[in-house]
Amino acid sequence: MTNKPKLNDDNISKILNDSKKVTKIIQAGIKAALMKHKQAGNPICEWRDNKIVWIPPEQIPIEKEK
Repeated sequence: MTNKPKLNDDNISKILNDSKKVTKIIQAGIKAALMKHKQAGNPICEWRDNKIVWIPPEQIPIEKEK
């Protein structure tokens, strides 16, 4: 029973120590969130020129796989 948390901690540490893997995971999460907003017809916002700018769903950019 005490081995499982340790094993999970080790796996998390390995992932977090691999910056390329962390970046890839974060980018996949962002892409999934953008796709969900676009499909649901919900706008997103971003920070541009010291202001919040709303982007309509039809203008949400989704990058294609490389």
